[in-house]
Amino acid sequence: MASAVLTLPLLLLPSCLKGEIDDLEVWKAENDKWLEDTDFSGYERVAPSWAPQNFIYIKWHNDRKLTENNLVPMSTSTVKTKYEMEDINGKRLGNSYAASTGDSVFQTIPKNTITGFGAALTMMHVGDSVTIVIPYNSAYGSKTQGSIQPYTNLIYHTKLKEIVAYEKPL
Repeated sequence: MASAVLTLPLLLLPSCLKGEIDDLEVWKAENDKWLEDTDFSGYERVAPSWAPQNFIYIKWHNDRKLTENNLVPMSTSTVKTKYEMEDINGKRLGNSYAASTGDSVFQTIPKNTITGFGAALTMMHVGDSVTIVIPYNSAYGSKTQGSIQPYTNLIYHTKLKEIVAYEKPL
């Protein structure tokens, strides 16, 4: 009798996993289609020289002539930024208000973030406000990160507030 009780959960496990895998395949296809169908006019498609296959889209919301003489962080700089992050359906996934070091500011080092966010930060001048679209292969790819599902394209609304430490490359 004990073996029959153990067998039932084991029989159900593969069907549960198949459902989750099917859901992920649908989500991946939705994110791929969204990238294909979205009009990115007004955005600049860029890829960092150190990861040319990891492109992102950036749309600046400020007059860049006003910030062009401000510092641009290196990948090893410590920066302060404000951000909100969402998925392709507008679901809020995170923000600097929850990960704050005061005044709703998130302090980080670009090379310690996901590839797409780090790349965007190193292309911004202090004071720039942008929307960044990060395809999932430049974000978390096929991995789950907290509440972020695998294959999720991320949309960041961010402002580079300050460079706390302008480090030299290693």
